[in-house]
Order: sequence, then structure tokens, then C-alpha cells
Amino acid sequence: MIFNNKLKVVKERRSIVLKVIKLSIFLFLISGLTSIAIVQKLQLKSKQNHISILLEDNQKILCDAENAIDSLKVVNKNITNRVKQKVVATMYHAVVGQCDDTPDITADQTKIPDIHNCTNLNWIAVSQDLLWFNGGPYRYGDKVIIMNAGHKDGIYTIRDAMNRRFKHKIDFLESVGSKGYKFKNVLMVKVTQS
Repeated sequence: MIFNNKLKVVKERRSIVLKVIKLSIFLFLISGLTSIAIVQKLQLKSKQNHISILLEDNQKILCDAENAIDSLKVVNKNITNRVKQKVVATMYHAVVGQCDDTPDITADQTKIPDIHNCTNLNWIAVSQDLLWFNGGPYRYGDKVIIMNAGHKDGIYTIRDAMNRRFKHKIDFLESVGSKGYKFKNVLMVKVTQS
């Protein structure tokens, strides 16, 4: 999604650059008077500087896009044995009503630094049927790729376990105050460390 947005921005910027160039050439050819030509030369120089800045921005965007593609290639190479799980994904807050009496400590004993600002940690809780001690393929600390979860697609670390009553389910750790959501048919893929 980020890659598509960046490509859209690049196309829009290229279109603007072409329009500016065409406009500059048209204005230069139309002008016959010396004073208008001088003004146009000054404007053209200003537009050339602006075009130069836009071209530098486009080069940075293209470089960022190439880096994103390279990162995705690395992630794709690191998928282990195609261990995939189809799960339902929801979210939780690290509060007593949704956790035990120590909500800021995950099942693997990791302390959540700030329950009001923890979404960016990219941590998840998984149902216990997915964990190794119940015959599942995952351990605490495993990195997984989450797909088909809308704005939550990405790479996450398993840090917590859900109540035993849940099966084939994951919860995204969210900052207190975040609105709830639910995704069905989410794909979770285990990745290895390079």
C-alpha cells in the first residue's frame, strides 16, 4: 500500500514537472519583447530550481521504493517452511479488565513500557492452541508476518498468550484508548531471523 501511494505521488509529480516544462517553453516562445523575455528568463530559472527540487524528491521516492522492494524480497526469502495459520484477529488493551492483574507484563515476562503508547511495538498475543506447549508452531519471541488484516498488515512479535477459551485467534496490542476492530481470514506466517 505504501509502495502504491509512493508510485502515485511519483506519477503526479512527473505530471506536474512536465506541465511546468511545457508552460515554461510556451511562455518563452510567445514572448517577443525584451522586457518580457527577461522576466520570463527569471521565472524560468525559478521554475528550473523548482523542477530540480522536484526531481531530487522523485529520486528519493524511487530510492525509498527500491529499498522497500528489497526489504520485501528479504522477508519473502526468510519465510520458514511456509508455516501458515489462518486466524481471526482482534485487538486488546493492556488493562486489568482485558488481562490479568499485571496487564503491563506479557506472558513471556516482557514489560510494556507505556500502555498509553504501545501500538508501535508491533506485539501480538496468540491463542494458546498456536503455542508450542500445546503443539502449535509458535514460541514467544517469534516474528510473524500478518496479512489480510487491513491497516494492521506487517511484521509482529509474539509476546503474549490469550485466554484458553480462544482458538486460532490473535490480538494486536494497542494503546489504551484505541478503537476496537476485527479481521477474519487473516494469514499469519512465521519468519526466521537472518
